[in-house]
Amino acid sequence: MAQTLLGMEFGNSYVSIVKQGEGLVLKQANLVAVKKEHNDYSNYCVGEKAKNLLGKTDDRIVVFSPVNGGEIISLPHAIYELKQYINQLQIKKNFFNKLKIILAISTAVSEEEKHKYIELCESVGAKEVLLVPKIICSALGENINISANNARLVVDIGGGTVECAVINLNTIIQGSTLQLGGRNLDTTIVDYVKQKYNAIIGIKVAQQIKEQIGSLYPNDSAEMEVNAVDVNTNTPMYIKVSAKDIYEATYMFLDEVIKIIKTTINTLSPEISSDVVRNGITICGGYSKMVGLEKYLRQKLGLNILISDNSENATINGLNKLVNRQDLLEKILINL
Repeated sequence: MAQTLLGMEFGNSYVSIVKQGEGLVLKQANLVAVKKEHNDYSNYCVGEKAKNLLGKTDDRIVVFSPVNGGEIISLPHAIYELKQYINQLQIKKNFFNKLKIILAISTAVSEEEKHKYIELCESVGAKEVLLVPKIICSALGENINISANNARLVVDIGGGTVECAVINLNTIIQGSTLQLGGRNLDTTIVDYVKQKYNAIIGIKVAQQIKEQIGSLYPNDSAEMEVNAVDVNTNTPMYIKVSAKDIYEATYMFLDEVIKIIKTTINTLSPEISSDVVRNGITICGGYSKMVGLEKYLRQKLGLNILISDNSENATINGLNKLVNRQDLLEKILINL
C-alpha cells in the first residue's frame, strides 16, 4: 500500500506543511474569514486571502485564527481551513494510498486538545496521526543532535506561545510554556500608538512596524510612516512611528520570556546546568529575528545566545527531517 507522509505545524500564525521527498509544499497565514448572511456566518476564505481582508471589510466579514495560544478555539473552522489546503495540494486519499501526518504541537496542550488536533487531521483523511512536541522539531531544525547526552536549552518564540525546554537523549528533561507571543506584542503596539498619537492602526500595520523597525536598542533611530485613522475625527492620517516608540512594549514582552528561561534553568540538576552553560541557549521562532535580541538576552541571562540565519523556520525544517528519517522519528516517539 502506498503512503503519503506529511509533516504539519498548525500554528498560531501559520499553517506549514512539508511532504516526504518534496520539502515545504504549503505555508499560509492561519486565518479564516467568515461572512454573516441571514443571522448566520458562512465560510468565506482562508490563509493569505483572509489576511488581505484584515481591516478592509465591513462588519459582515470577520477574520480570525482558529488557533490561540497553541489551542484550537474553533475546530469546525480549523477543519474547513485545513481541507482547503489539502485540496490545494491534491493529496490522494483512498484505499490504496494511506495519508499519515506528523503534527508539531505545544508541550502544554491538554489531552483534550490533543484529541482535537487528531480529529483535525482525521477530518482530511489521515489514517495515522503522530503528535510530536514543537520544541523538539525546532531543535532538529536548528541541527541540534538531540540524541546525544549533551543537554541543550531551546527557546521558540512564536506567534501565540513561547516554548522553553531542555532536551537531552531524544526527550524533554524540563520545560515551560508561556501563553504569550508575537501576537500579543502586535496588540500592544496598536494600543501604544493610540495612546501616544491619538491614532488607530490595524493589526496588520502593527505587524509591519514590529518586523521593519522593531528593535531592542534603546537609541535606535529607525522610523517608518504608516496609515492610521484619527481617533477624534475618524479621518485618515499619516503618522511617523519610531523604533523608540515600541521599545518599551518590546522589552516588557521579552522580560516575560526571560522569566520562564530563568525558571527553567533554576530547576536543573548541576550536571544538566553545566551542559546549558557550555552550549548556550538556542533561540528560534518567528520572533527570533528582532534586531538586538541576541545582545539583549545575553546581557540579561549571562549566557551565550545562538540565533541561526533560518531560525524562524526551525519547526518546519525539523518536521522535514522527521518525514524523511524514520529512524529519527522512532527514537523520539519511544520517549514520548
